[in-house]
Amino acid sequence: MKKYMTNFKSFGWLTGALSLCLAFSLSSCTEEIDESNFAIAQKQTVSEYVASVDSFSSIKSLFDRVKLGRGEDASSLTSVLSARGNYTVFLPGNFAFQQYLDSIGVADVASLSDDQADVIANSCVIDNGTMSAYESADFPRKGSFKLPNLKSRLVDCYMDEDGEHIIGGKAKVTKSDIELSNGMVHVINAVIAPSNKTLPSLIAAADNMKIMGYLLQATSWADSLQREIDNDFETERASLPDKHTFGGSLAYRAFNYPDHRFYGYTAFVETDSVFATQWGITLPENGDLSSIMNQILEKCKAVYPGSTNDSDFKHPDNAVNKFVAYHLIKGKMAYNQLIVHFNEYAYKYGGSSASPQTSNIPTNVWDYYTTMGNHPALLKVVQVGNTGQDPQALAANDYNNQAIFLNRVSKYQNDRHGDYHEIVASQRGVKVSPDNGAYDNNSVNGFYFPIDGILVNDAANINALGSERIRFDLSTVLHEYLSNSIRGGDYTICPNGYFENILNESADTKICYLFAGYISATGWNDYQGDETLVLGLYDFTIKLPPVPKSGTYEIRMGQAFNDQRGMCQLYFGDAPYNLQPAGLPLDQRQSADNNPAIPWVKDSEDDDELNAENDKNMRNQGYMKAPQYYTITDGTGENPVRGRGGAYCALRRIVGIYELDANKTYYIRLKSALKKLDSQCFLDYFEYVPNNIYNGTEPEDIW
Repeated sequence: MKKYMTNFKSFGWLTGALSLCLAFSLSSCTEEIDESNFAIAQKQTVSEYVASVDSFSSIKSLFDRVKLGRGEDASSLTSVLSARGNYTVFLPGNFAFQQYLDSIGVADVASLSDDQADVIANSCVIDNGTMSAYESADFPRKGSFKLPNLKSRLVDCYMDEDGEHIIGGKAKVTKSDIELSNGMVHVINAVIAPSNKTLPSLIAAADNMKIMGYLLQATSWADSLQREIDNDFETERASLPDKHTFGGSLAYRAFNYPDHRFYGYTAFVETDSVFATQWGITLPENGDLSSIMNQILEKCKAVYPGSTNDSDFKHPDNAVNKFVAYHLIKGKMAYNQLIVHFNEYAYKYGGSSASPQTSNIPTNVWDYYTTMGNHPALLKVVQVGNTGQDPQALAANDYNNQAIFLNRVSKYQNDRHGDYHEIVASQRGVKVSPDNGAYDNNSVNGFYFPIDGILVNDAANINALGSERIRFDLSTVLHEYLSNSIRGGDYTICPNGYFENILNESADTKICYLFAGYISATGWNDYQGDETLVLGLYDFTIKLPPVPKSGTYEIRMGQAFNDQRGMCQLYFGDAPYNLQPAGLPLDQRQSADNNPAIPWVKDSEDDDELNAENDKNMRNQGYMKAPQYYTITDGTGENPVRGRGGAYCALRRIVGIYELDANKTYYIRLKSALKKLDSQCFLDYFEYVPNNIYNGTEPEDIW
């Protein structure tokens, strides 16, 4: 990660001619540019630079016009870009502007409405805060920038076949990395004006997704995907300070309050061609999609045999309704946010969290998400590593490109001295495409992604997912992290009531998000590099994801102990207001150093029998070592947290063994057992481990 910019950089003079190709499309064209003022003065601000180049007069007029804030004293964007900071700015020239104006039938820049001007101007700018502005080396190859623009929208970016960066789906970067005293400018050849359509409307607008567009309407799921922002929180936010500070071990950094509470969704969508090739369902020649609903119903009933209400597609028990619901998850995520890379085994992160290395992803990485509807289920999202060796499940190109699949289930090289590469996929899964070609997939409240197969939660998938160890990061449960650019971002404190899946939250409960990558922190024990830290005299309940199938499961939670933590009592069950205690209180202040309560012994390199005996002794005390799968946050991927004992040990606490019903919702309550106002409760990940894994014929692997 780059260091904070505490001092302005000094830059030399940039001289010479600049030849630009600025257009609404990606076609080749030439713009005459006034080069007389194109030199960049030392410590020139973004606003000064824009004003010095005549060919940016159109975007300058919008920066002068558009204000940030609602009051009369709100600053213009020009004023904002004149101040200290770290801004990433994408600048279209006048020729690109004229192309855009012609395409929407507007005579000139001054004739744009206030709303149009606001969208265009603010879509150009990303505020990187205390982080360095994005250089071209930081640009994602497929997906979006991590931080949103000033319209609170994620900005698409991908690299085309010629190695050129495309911003916002259509704007090619023609000159990059113009360093200024308060940011970085990149010249683009088209105006960025993102769609204001909601997710179902954007799907319906794609000519290759007519069937799913119709199904969203027929099942009324289109109505459920319309929300954009919680207006009640907007009122609440006005009374909150910008920052919150803690004492003690957290005094080194202030925590931000979220600016908004956006609703967000992600959809995985079959194209019409997939319905045709795999289900034999084709678009009717007369365009009447209602005529194929009986065909779709029969296919869905075969997948969901217990469904009822065949004639009412809007009923949650209807088979078609269940089918559509399984394609939808809460949380607005770009393609490169579906999976988090940070500290999985052997992954060398590199020097910058903004631009992690992507050429060497040695093992598969996955997350589990809960689908929407009255019958929620687990959806597994997997990105394959480039060391995979299955000769028949995937083309080599899929491994090389680190393709993403839904519900992929694999066997791994998982012995104690292995490297956990994929050996074979027992269930290939459905492949996800990062975009939909010429059609925009970035809506105002979510993203959709085309998939190459029919996505169903059938008996085979239920059995496959229900037979593997399920490890899910808490960030995927608290979907507000995903929709509000909190995951992978700055330290954040979320006020009471912010999370849909947090219940019974006491007034003294302070839920905070911390990411090691944001401050270049080393030595953290966090899965995926982040944690949720709850402070105060806390008492709260988490709504957990469903289990894939009914059965006996061991439930575990990941822990990173240190002397700053507290002690909490755990409760578990399916009655959120009447949960039962789960064992003795969990003391997160413990050390694994000569502690009889945690008989931790460092793994031997050559005595696996001794290692297995120590693992058994720890289980008898209700603990396990952390997985071998993830490492201490030092960027090397070489130091698994499993090997860390002592005062800062990483462990798994066994919550208990329970008979769980796939049709029920379960909850875990955490209540401070100490009367301490500064108690810390560490939360990271949970595990659902079926009986065939923790009590199988073969010992559970250490990964």
